[in-house]
Amino acid sequence: MISKLKEQLAIDLNCSKTDFDKNENTIKELCKNHLRRRNIEDDLLMFMACFGKGTVVTICEDMKAFMTKYVAEMTGFRCFDMPLNVLENELKKYGGIISEIEEFYLLESSRIGPINTGFDIEILEGAIIKKLYEDHRFHMALGYCQEQEHKDMLAVVAYENGEIVGVAGASNDTDQIWQIGIDVVPEKQEHHVATDIVKIISNEVLKRGKIPYYGTAWSNIASKRVAVNSGYKPVWVEMKAKRI
Repeated sequence: MISKLKEQLAIDLNCSKTDFDKNENTIKELCKNHLRRRNIEDDLLMFMACFGKGTVVTICEDMKAFMTKYVAEMTGFRCFDMPLNVLENELKKYGGIISEIEEFYLLESSRIGPINTGFDIEILEGAIIKKLYEDHRFHMALGYCQEQEHKDMLAVVAYENGEIVGVAGASNDTDQIWQIGIDVVPEKQEHHVATDIVKIISNEVLKRGKIPYYGTAWSNIASKRVAVNSGYKPVWVEMKAKRI
């Protein structure tokens, strides 16, 4: 799975797959590619990723000289560390801000063990997912879209006494790589709902021959725990900057 993800990120960042295995940082020019992940916005000024060694940075042409110097002496993961004020000040000159710092996870195994949940489970696929769109509590799990190329492909819904207590969704970031999202109602966030339905939807993605992956904000400890408890392990990090 890691090899496939590196192939995809090489497309996303306009680099070679082997660049992620270098110890030194790599600078590339930012460009659009119709094969990149569908959740990547068009208004980026900077996009960088690291799998634990050197960081690959794609940057707009105007900032290329600055960024080359900025990361020249840094260990790869340090490119994501505070303080980031020097980078942010440079981005401001071009109308940009740091918009995302995320950590991404892949399953440790291609098989997930038995799932014993005390909740009623419903699995939805394709257009039938629209029935969830009237409930706007689950924007971390669902994209609330069926009409665009990037859309909700699967949803797993947990019910208790007929009421929805959690939703896990899978979106087609590429045809082969689907991202998992999760939302649980506040009063049930300590009841293992998230872990149960992330495991279930991960299995459903695997059954369809796709690669599931899980992303979370750098600081979201609760979400990271869900990932690990569901059988995922941290694999790479990303930072993006976009025009305001």
